[in-house]
Amino acid sequence: MFSLSDYERMYAGQEYMTPGAAQTVAIIAEAIRLDDDPLLVEMASGKGYAAASLAAHQACRILCVEPHGPYVRHSADTIRRLGVGNRVRVVQANGRQLPFRANTMTGAYCIGAPSIVGLRAGLAELARVVIPGGWVVVSDVIWREQPGPLDAQWRWVKDAAQTTSDQYIAAIDSAGLRVDRVTVHGRDAWEEYWRPILAVAGDARAAGDESFAADVEQLVTVERRAVDSWLDYTTFVAVKRG
Repeated sequence: MFSLSDYERMYAGQEYMTPGAAQTVAIIAEAIRLDDDPLLVEMASGKGYAAASLAAHQACRILCVEPHGPYVRHSADTIRRLGVGNRVRVVQANGRQLPFRANTMTGAYCIGAPSIVGLRAGLAELARVVIPGGWVVVSDVIWREQPGPLDAQWRWVKDAAQTTSDQYIAAIDSAGLRVDRVTVHGRDAWEEYWRPILAVAGDARAAGDESFAADVEQLVTVERRAVDSWLDYTTFVAVKRG
């Protein structure tokens, strides 16, 4: 089982920590009218690159929520380094209880973490803070097939809720949102995601840390098998019902 510091180390070579994240940022920029100085909220901001990238290239303001202290600090560093501190702010809070009033945000998004926050609770919070007619964009792991119980060799995959695309859309609908568009990211998005992770493993092995390197490589092997068999990464664009 990886610790938070292990995850920080594993993701040291990349800006985003989920497949298809850069593509999802582009989808957010297209879906939400960013030329009207909107106020957005990001749930589980990770390293802060999505918000910083959007604010650097679009006229928007973003409030980032991240539960883990190390990533709050990393997000703050990213925001400061990219010179968007006047438009992006990060606070430490749980996505299940966003520290914002209802119906105050132009749009909201969560890249790769709704099922980690808690799918229904996370979607309900994103919907709560957005104005009627506002956009909500989320990306997540989706199961093409549901294999049922998996043994320990599948690592995190065995504990993941086996949610299909239809079930995910139903959860979005239950939150008071209407799905407008669904994008399934291709295998190239996964390979782009794994490439810097494997580079970190290679550097660790060269530095003599065989245990960490082997653990990371085994994790990628498991994920590749799961993607071949069952998993997609998917972005959903939805609008809050009035």
